[in-house]
Amino acid sequence: MADFCRRLWVLQANLWLMALAAGGISAVGNSTSNSTGNGCRKLHQHPRYVAAKRNTPISFICYTPEPQSMQWYKTVEGSDQIYVRDQSTSRFSVERKENFINFTIFGIRYEDNGIYACDRKNLTSENKRPHMCGTELRVMGHSNIQQIQSRNTLKDAIIIIQSVLLVVFISVPMLLFLDKGEGKESPEEDHTYEGLEVEQMATYEDITPFRDVKAKWTVGEHPGEE
Repeated sequence: MADFCRRLWVLQANLWLMALAAGGISAVGNSTSNSTGNGCRKLHQHPRYVAAKRNTPISFICYTPEPQSMQWYKTVEGSDQIYVRDQSTSRFSVERKENFINFTIFGIRYEDNGIYACDRKNLTSENKRPHMCGTELRVMGHSNIQQIQSRNTLKDAIIIIQSVLLVVFISVPMLLFLDKGEGKESPEEDHTYEGLEVEQMATYEDITPFRDVKAKWTVGEHPGEE
């Protein structure tokens, strides 16, 4: 019973490891929080990454205790240009509430590709760049979306294989260690007479300590008579 309980505990531990390995990797980045740097300490921006087809409406939201002092910035990879997105236009809207600021693009285009970050106002006049905790937007065609889906499927398969290998590499040594410990704890059994037939057993006269002992009675005399 103890052996079964130990094996069950090992299996449960391995299942927990698999769940953590799969869930922890896949949860990396649906939101941006204050783990990316000091500039994001009071911000929580969602989502982390968006890939969508053209003419799709997209919204970003930034939770902050001071939405009136914050605004949206757009940067493009490989360029030092910073675009301010503070006022609503015919293509996008900026909405401020009590504890968040929202940015919506009514229909995305290829020129909307970039990184959108919510940061304090007047950074461009101070020759400063917004923080690096923004949301990346990638406008894609139909073929690109299929490539991303197949790539995500491949990533999921790799994660599952890695999780299974992790469980195998952890469980096998633990089970071997448990089996080795059980072998040391179990007492050795005496197999001296195992497999012997009755005819092969030694008689009383064949036992060495009693072979040369002479009987106290003579022939014809009863052992009980003096």
